[in-house]
Amino acid sequence: MKSTLGAAVVFLAAMNASLLAQQHFPTNEDLRQLRSISSPQLSPDLKHVVVTVQDSTADGGKSHLWLLSTEDAAYRQLTFSQAEAMGERSPEYLPDGSAILFLSRRDGRSNLYRLPLNGGEAVALKLQRVPVPGEAAAAVDVVSYSISPDGSMVAVVASDPEPASRARDHKDKKDAIWVEHEEQKHHLYLMDSKTWKSREVPALTDIDSVSWTEQSDRLLILTHTHLRDLGPSTVGWIMSAQNPSEQKRIEGLPESTRRAVWMHHADGLVLFAKCKKDAPEGCSDLYTFDMASAKLHNLTADLKDSTLSPETLIAADDDRSALVSVTHGMKRTVAQIDLGSGHTSLLDFGLPVVAAFRQTEKAKAWVYMGSASTSAPAVYMTTALDQPGKRLVQPESTPAEWMSVTSKPVSWKRAGFTIEGLLYLPRQVSEGRVPLVVNVHGGPTGQFTDTYSPLTNLLVGQGWAVLITNPRGSTGYGVEFEAANKDDMGNGDYLDIMAGVDEVLRTSPVDAERMALIGYSYGGEMAGFVEGKTTRFKAIVSGAPVIDQFSEYGTESGSYGDRWFTGQPWRHFESAWRQSPIAYAEHAKTPFLLLQGQSDTTDPEGQSKEMYRALRQEGVPVQMLLFPREDHGALGGNFAGQPSTEPWHGVIARDHMIRFIADAFAGKVEPNQP
Repeated sequence: MKSTLGAAVVFLAAMNASLLAQQHFPTNEDLRQLRSISSPQLSPDLKHVVVTVQDSTADGGKSHLWLLSTEDAAYRQLTFSQAEAMGERSPEYLPDGSAILFLSRRDGRSNLYRLPLNGGEAVALKLQRVPVPGEAAAAVDVVSYSISPDGSMVAVVASDPEPASRARDHKDKKDAIWVEHEEQKHHLYLMDSKTWKSREVPALTDIDSVSWTEQSDRLLILTHTHLRDLGPSTVGWIMSAQNPSEQKRIEGLPESTRRAVWMHHADGLVLFAKCKKDAPEGCSDLYTFDMASAKLHNLTADLKDSTLSPETLIAADDDRSALVSVTHGMKRTVAQIDLGSGHTSLLDFGLPVVAAFRQTEKAKAWVYMGSASTSAPAVYMTTALDQPGKRLVQPESTPAEWMSVTSKPVSWKRAGFTIEGLLYLPRQVSEGRVPLVVNVHGGPTGQFTDTYSPLTNLLVGQGWAVLITNPRGSTGYGVEFEAANKDDMGNGDYLDIMAGVDEVLRTSPVDAERMALIGYSYGGEMAGFVEGKTTRFKAIVSGAPVIDQFSEYGTESGSYGDRWFTGQPWRHFESAWRQSPIAYAEHAKTPFLLLQGQSDTTDPEGQSKEMYRALRQEGVPVQMLLFPREDHGALGGNFAGQPSTEPWHGVIARDHMIRFIADAFAGKVEPNQP
């Protein structure tokens, strides 16, 4: 008996040792196996949740719909894209639970599909429009849709089809582009859910969003009157669902309205609009709006230490409160806001990051994505707002053998603010001081949260410590903090980051002689500032940066947000130049790597090329990788290690970055090409 027990113990110990031996931090190639889960939606009977699962990069990176059980039963895949399709997204249940609607981009356009749940294939819902008089009707490009609460109708926002005459002109090379005169308009259509026939809503164009009343008799429609580059221009309309030509403009609605929903019992709205205090474009307060009196009431003008997000906006059935997405420091959750007093309570679901929060009709249950530094985003369900949810059985996005590192909170004070960061330490700290990589977030009104990061675990797997920070200008700390780098980008926030580096050097076993800094978007812009302001780093990596505020302002897809920080460059020359990294290029010394998508219209290719040319002519070791077909968001996902439809760009970018940093730590600097 003792012999048998001893053998069992030895066997179990051997199994555990084998498992430990197999566990490892993800390699760059491993990240091609990562997939992601998003967009959970509860079924009306609360028995299932439909989610969007994006395949791993190695499997093509397409997204598909999967069905999870809330009763611990097995999950299954619902949709399988055709070879030329880009996958399926944006699923919603019909209120009777008979089918799921979703969007899929096939044959060059996005269409709305209906998937019956009693069997059968998904069916494309036909939606066409005559592009110009005299031409045949053609399929529109669906942007979004909204199902009425009673399930009788579906409101569809779609972009007009391209006129056939334009395609002929392009073929004949008669294709000059008349800027801002040939864009396809967004129109609204109402679909009958019994016949699936549609009718176009007359008169209204440039549709941004729609919201149904609880009774399904009226729609709130938000439109805009000019391009965003000139500033916000939202106009709200009330439309009868039975008589779409019956439309009434809402007087007194803020032009900066970003999202709005109906209250259930009052003739009013709950909405997000521009912050009352001076703040960057995108900063939102929560308001109630009384339709009869046109009275607007700001509920969150005095909100401290948090930032609201329009991602979630749910008015309670009794109209006494609303659920809203909120970032609080390096945590993200849902807040319950009293619609009378504005009192705000942060809900605790037992995880530092909660996103994609959804509820069923009548608030019977809620689903959300939850994550932490050691757990990738996963689907949870709860039946009470005051308790953590249950993690559903679901496809795992990360293999079980991958290791991850627990975040360590750090904070420091500088110039009137407390700055927060998270430090990730490799196992090698037990052997001595380790190199440090500082990662800077995008924005500047972005933020790092305490969530799972494939890139962080990849870097830690190299034996490097990683520091992420939320300097002034970040969201999650209140309006004053978010607005603190107005006319000061690359100065106050730069000093905040460097103070964080000093704090980590003081308190943790990291090597001051082996430090690197990386960043994407505004993080790449900060990398440009750092290049010309200090020589403390051995290597700097800049992804999709702004380098020159003058050329950026004139070539980016939208400049309105930048105007708040720098003003119009031709009126504020000194400000724009001072906040341009290229202004400091003459002081640059550190080896510099640029990563740039060639289809990026947010921070165009010319920005990276300006920095590359300047550093070459200053004699600074500089390298640049250009990625065809990649826009701003796509390359950013590859930089971060997320799934992608591009099979190798992410691997190339991350591999080059890691080798570039490792060589710099080892004192190997590749000279510029002559």
